Amino acid sequence: MHPEMERARARYRAQETPEELSFMVRAAIREGDRQRKHRRTLRRSLATALASCACFVLLVNGSPSFAQAVYEVPVLGSLARIVTVTEYTINDEERVIDVRLPALENTGHTELEQKINQEISTRIQAVIDEAEARARESKEAYVATGGDPKDYMPVIIDVDYEVKCQTDQYLSFVVEKTETRASAYTEFYTYNIDLETGKELTLRDLLGPNWMETVNTQVAQQIEERSQDPDNIYWTAEQGGFQGIEEDQPFYLNEDGRPVVVFEKYELGPGSMGNQEFVIQAGD
Repeated sequence: MHPEMERARARYRAQETPEELSFMVRAAIREGDRQRKHRRTLRRSLATALASCACFVLLVNGSPSFAQAVYEVPVLGSLARIVTVTEYTINDEERVIDVRLPALENTGHTELEQKINQEISTRIQAVIDEAEARARESKEAYVATGGDPKDYMPVIIDVDYEVKCQTDQYLSFVVEKTETRASAYTEFYTYNIDLETGKELTLRDLLGPNWMETVNTQVAQQIEERSQDPDNIYWTAEQGGFQGIEEDQPFYLNEDGRPVVVFEKYELGPGSMGNQEFVIQAGD
């Protein structure tokens, strides 16, 4: 390669990406990922629905006994589900807010539904209000110190949810709020429902009376295994790392119905490690 071209390439690689550009690129990538995920989910849901309808019609038309059973079991007309109850976008000079909130319905336990739906609505509105207040204060400080309002980078707030497990007995979903400035920070709220009892599940319900010892042992073992990879950096207990789970440790159920305990960014290691999740196996 020509020496001048080689020097030009070296200078190009040595340049640092401006923080503003990095910020907007991350936001654009995240928005693209969200839209692609939504389209994939829609296609999967449509395919599943069509297949289910086809099977249902065949069974009803081909089996009088099945048709009679369907008529006698009203639960098929009122299956528990998670629906999007609120969805909106705000885009102005101070903030870019994208919200999609879930609601629980058709569980057969009205009181539980009302409690959880109200909790989600109240909690998320509170965190959005707090984030908006920080955004206003940040812009005011930026302008007060000589910054041009036109150059201010708005805070990005994204609220979304994901259903983790849905069976005849269990329903588990996670609501996440991500706030992005120079970097992204995520808060999450987990909901795990026993549809048979109409109660929220605990780790004790799933793992028995020795649940805390079971979880602590398995998390410690998995951290040790992951630490064999030099790219994984976990703080020691003395450095503020894992010292045992809390009584109200967040968790969700995966597709296999197993509990997955979750630790927020910075709880177990540097921010580059992100949230940490550990699948827990029930004892014999």
